[in-house]
Amino acid sequence: MSILSTLPNRALTERDVAELNRTDAFSLVIATAESGPTLGLIIATERWVKGLALTGDGWEVVKTVDTTDKQTRFDGLKRCEDAVVAAIKKM
Repeated sequence: MSILSTLPNRALTERDVAELNRTDAFSLVIATAESGPTLGLIIATERWVKGLALTGDGWEVVKTVDTTDKQTRFDGLKRCEDAVVAAIKKM
């Protein structure tokens, strides 16, 4: 099962994001909206960080950063956040 297939085809509420954070699949899930429903997510595991944006076609991975090499996790989070914000602005 892919990450995208588990997400509803709508903006996620704060409760939805909290539920994703409680799963064992991810070490961190962050909404890009400061409050209310979000069109963007940053999802991290020990090995990677992914930025997801809700587009007209549903949720899409707009950036993936491997964090197992020289790439730091913080830098990966920031790069994914920037990519999500840019993707949402294009809509």
